[in-house]
Amino acid sequence: MSDPSQQKERSHARIVRAASRLFRKQGYRGTSVDTLMQGAGLTRGGFYAHFESKSALLRTALGDAFAEARANLFERGLDGLRGDAWLARAAARYLTLAHREQPERGCAIPTLAAEVAREDDETRRAFEREVGSLLAVFVTRLGGDPAEARVRAIRHLAGWVGALSLARAVHDDELAREILDACRSR
Repeated sequence: MSDPSQQKERSHARIVRAASRLFRKQGYRGTSVDTLMQGAGLTRGGFYAHFESKSALLRTALGDAFAEARANLFERGLDGLRGDAWLARAAARYLTLAHREQPERGCAIPTLAAEVAREDDETRRAFEREVGSLLAVFVTRLGGDPAEARVRAIRHLAGWVGALSLARAVHDDELAREILDACRSR
């Protein structure tokens, strides 16, 4: 027989993981509690046993989504790279048609930033903490003078996010490819 507290932890993790993916794929406002609970393989009735509100779930799901982004940008074959070598490989990984076409597996910033900007202060602060954490690792990977590296990190991250957002917004695959290629080679 399974321990009820372990079962609750597994259910909680399934809800967070489903929300992380669905919020990035469909948007926060575009994802109902019913849809996300179905995505977790659970019934709607169990939602409030885990979260006081959908926005509380968003704050938790941001942690999961940003952890995946950090793994994509700083691990998975990029572990030992630093400076411009890391930057080129990270840009090549981020600015792809695959990332454009699979938002549920990618960076939360281009998919959720506009929605988070309209949320409560607590949610915006959670998003800010995650962006700050991402930038801190970015700065470390770039190396050099920390103040200059921070400016470079912000410039590159903002450029990548903008390019990916624009590539997702256009219908023409060739134009999307052109946008991503131009920003990757910058």
